[in-house]
Amino acid sequence: MTKSLSCRDVERLMLEGEDRTFSAGEGRLVEEHLRGCARCRGFAADRALVRGGLADIRWPAPPEELVSRTRRMLRADPTAAPAALPPWILVALAAITVVTALWLAVSLADITPGMTLADLPVAGLAAIFIIVQNALMLFCAPVLLRTYRARRGDFEGAR
Repeated sequence: MTKSLSCRDVERLMLEGEDRTFSAGEGRLVEEHLRGCARCRGFAADRALVRGGLADIRWPAPPEELVSRTRRMLRADPTAAPAALPPWILVALAAITVVTALWLAVSLADITPGMTLADLPVAGLAAIFIIVQNALMLFCAPVLLRTYRARRGDFEGAR
């Protein structure tokens, strides 16, 4: 008893067949199904028509700048060290860290046993400042670094 395929299976195999070669059994099953199914023969004819139409299209040449940038990306050395951080980013990160440390130190000095957060407005503000700082670090720094590295041509770091 031979296995028969559904139309859905045959369509899937025909689409996969554009990227790989059928096994002998798959090819035989598809051919068998196509002999008896007008719908799938129409599907195969439509696919052949589309492939033929795509082959006739004259694709425009990409701009030379795009070609050269793509070639630079492909030649990028994946083992190369990432680009150094620009000084202004290091200064900004250091300033935010110092301000956060000072604010946190002042907040912690005011804490005594039995106090709640509501009793400490400075501690509440410090917590909010730390949350904002972390949000900026997590969401803005990667975007800035990618932009900087992309401008310098370090495409490995720009991904």
